[in-house]
Amino acid sequence: MKHVDLSSEWLANWNPRRREEVTDRRCRGLVVRAGPSGAKTFYRFTDVRDPDTGKAKRKRIALGRWSVDGGRGTLTLSAARDAFLKAQEEKRGEVDGTAERTVAQIAQQYRTDILSHRERADEAWNVIRVHVVEAQPDPKRLSFGEWVARQVKASDVATVVRHAKRQRMVPATTRKGEMMTRRIGGAGAARVVLRELKSIFAHAVETGDLDASPAVVAKTRTFGIRATSRSRYLKAGEVKAFFDALELTALLDGTAKRQRLSPTMRLALAFQLYVPLRSQSLIGAQWIEIDLDAKRWTVPPVAGRLKMRKEEREEAEGFVVPLPSTAVAMLKRLREEAGDSPWVLASPLDRKRHIEAKAVVRALSRLQTGDRLALGSRVTVHDLRRTWRTFAMDLGVDNVTAERSLGHVAVLRASGFGGAADVYGRAQMVEQRAAAAELVAAAFDRIRLGKDATVVPLTERGVMPA
Repeated sequence: MKHVDLSSEWLANWNPRRREEVTDRRCRGLVVRAGPSGAKTFYRFTDVRDPDTGKAKRKRIALGRWSVDGGRGTLTLSAARDAFLKAQEEKRGEVDGTAERTVAQIAQQYRTDILSHRERADEAWNVIRVHVVEAQPDPKRLSFGEWVARQVKASDVATVVRHAKRQRMVPATTRKGEMMTRRIGGAGAARVVLRELKSIFAHAVETGDLDASPAVVAKTRTFGIRATSRSRYLKAGEVKAFFDALELTALLDGTAKRQRLSPTMRLALAFQLYVPLRSQSLIGAQWIEIDLDAKRWTVPPVAGRLKMRKEEREEAEGFVVPLPSTAVAMLKRLREEAGDSPWVLASPLDRKRHIEAKAVVRALSRLQTGDRLALGSRVTVHDLRRTWRTFAMDLGVDNVTAERSLGHVAVLRASGFGGAADVYGRAQMVEQRAAAAELVAAAFDRIRLGKDATVVPLTERGVMPA
């Protein structure tokens, strides 16, 4: 191969009649190829190891096309030399272990080592990807994921968190491939970003990639994003308004009018109040899990359905959920809506799939838009769980039974028992929870049907032992 003292003038005048390659004398290893088309492309070569034989092979890697001004994604001669030297430096660092890891690399390592074992890991990684790896608070700098992790300072962490706090509209694509815009950012996103940044950098310190974490001193109060403990629950009058907005009684009778929200979504919202498991347990529910005759629903211990660590899921049994009579009636109506779909909450776009992960959350938000359901302050899906727990407390359901009904695991210690009580006390208390479920459901039914909603203690009803 011919060695040439490359210059922009030489490249501009080089027009071979057939394909030729020359190497740059000033930057050994940088190759440029040209042909009759007039296009001139920069290349470099590297050694890659065959995974089957272990032998090293020579591989050509394109750096980009040449142009005088470097416009439209092309490279000037100077930029091509810089790209070649950078690649050489990175390769050298991989060989001798001196390569500086980027934020994206330590984030990916955190994902592999830690995040993959967490419930709803994909959702957490999506937040990291959008608000950390791809974040670009300063348009003049590279995205945060491309920064050298060791060079990140506390002020840089603060900049990324503030960027995540700022609400903004970004382009997105629907499942049908249509373009749309969606809102991202906010105080909630910033809280998650700060928590994950602290975890990512702390993990890098633990694995020896970093000597210290630049996020260790950052606090939520510094950025005005401290979470406040919600105490919102629906009082009896609000429960009645909630049921009326859903037209639950008419849905169960089969006389409900058409609404913006589909019958499936309205029944799902009501079901969340009668059966207080997390929405992800319901969204992924299949009919094979439900025995309507026995009034039982067994939620399998798989990722995203029950809140537990990966090592706990490997030994856990399915969580048996007793279904009150009204919940069974809802499921029968949902069965009609689902048709031949295996999913309890079948997607209206594709019956072979269930609804999207955030569909129930969005449905409750839409229900509160306008004057259809005006409750003074916004209500979340989790507030429905809190409402069930509050009614259970008023009805005299003991704390352990009520907490087990919510799907909480560490309930004995929280109720004053010894620290190892939850390790040994693994009973699901199905019969006790079934009685509590019927009692709370009866209170909701009295409110929904306009009857006397006075709560009656369990011991007076004879449903559970004193």
